[in-house]
Amino acid sequence: MTAKQRAARAKFKAVVAEAKKLRKKNPKLTQAQAVKQAFAISYGKKRAGVGAVKKKEARKKKAAPTKVKAKKRRSTEMHTDTKSHNVNIRVISGIGNIGQKFTRISNDINGNPRYVVHFLEVLNDEERTSIPFNKKYEYALKKAKKIGGKKYDNKSYGGGIVFQSYNIEKTYEDIQKLKNTMPKIRIYNV
Repeated sequence: MTAKQRAARAKFKAVVAEAKKLRKKNPKLTQAQAVKQAFAISYGKKRAGVGAVKKKEARKKKAAPTKVKAKKRRSTEMHTDTKSHNVNIRVISGIGNIGQKFTRISNDINGNPRYVVHFLEVLNDEERTSIPFNKKYEYALKKAKKIGGKKYDNKSYGGGIVFQSYNIEKTYEDIQKLKNTMPKIRIYNV
């Protein structure tokens, strides 16, 4: 046992003895109150009557002047979708008809912006009616790859084709040209 431990033990024995004396003098004291007063006496603090030792009141801190926080300006062009299942998906607004077709998703690993479009937006009316449904996605993906589209596998957006683009209007125009200039297809044999 170290010297500090021996001294603490001796001090504790003295506190217990002092608590016994206090309880004999005042039988109304509980054991806890007697021990608190005994500790106060042994550490040189004044006794606080029958009850527990009064604690010093903490200094009240002056309230710092509150700063008015500037409101963050949100872009009027983007709307954040909070229910996106761990994927940062935003609906584009303010671009007219294009905004209804494309959905903004999180950037790629290099920080380039990405947009998802449903595969039916890549097909023209003839392709939509003549191709069986189970082949439409494959065909639309094959068409989209010619202008940089890739398959988008995600629970939050089924049947999507993703485009990496800094100019979404140009991408939309490319898709429209692709829709209109692709050669007519023959009806698949089912």
